[in-house]
Amino acid sequence: MARRRNSSVICSSLAAAGLAAAGMAGFSGMSGVAHAEAIDMEAFAAAPSYRVDGVHSGVVFKVRHAGVSNFRGRFNKLDGSFTFDPADLGASSFTAEIPVASVDTGNEKRDEHLQAADFFNARQFPVATFTGSAVTATDKAGVYSLAGDLTLHGVTKPIEAELNWIGTGSFRGKETAGFDATFSIKRSDFGITTYLADDGGEDGGLGNTVEITIFVEGVKQ
Repeated sequence: MARRRNSSVICSSLAAAGLAAAGMAGFSGMSGVAHAEAIDMEAFAAAPSYRVDGVHSGVVFKVRHAGVSNFRGRFNKLDGSFTFDPADLGASSFTAEIPVASVDTGNEKRDEHLQAADFFNARQFPVATFTGSAVTATDKAGVYSLAGDLTLHGVTKPIEAELNWIGTGSFRGKETAGFDATFSIKRSDFGITTYLADDGGEDGGLGNTVEITIFVEGVKQ
């Protein structure tokens, strides 16, 4: 697997290199070096950035119920941004914000319970966030490994998602791009243990493993 690179570190390093090269050129006539660094910076800046279109994006999840079925729900609100270029994975960045009060399971009373202190505690922890730190290629075309940090219920944990890059296009005259990212978490890792089996497994009132898919459509900025 390719070595992971943090995009903010890369950006800072490139900027420092460009400034250093420009300074050296001023004293020693190294205009060629300064020009080369400027080109590198332009290439980095050219990586396309997108703002999440909340109307056409969202989050769905699945969790075991009573040990015998898989229950599904969703979050109806999603905000964030991403920068992605398959030819320059080191320039990638991903951020997402999910208001947990937007949880939707098709039952108003259940949704109210999920927002309460037993589960998400939306009053104290109103937003779940994800920040991507690195993207690496896999042996599948269009599929990447996305590493980052998920903050939920006041707890931050590293996760690794499978990112399916769907591609770019246009919608109503605006350039767009989209992807799905799928991962799973143990809810007990985030301090959410209501109805959890004593052994921390999947056979309690609610299972421990939650499978999550974020589906995103973004508008180019």
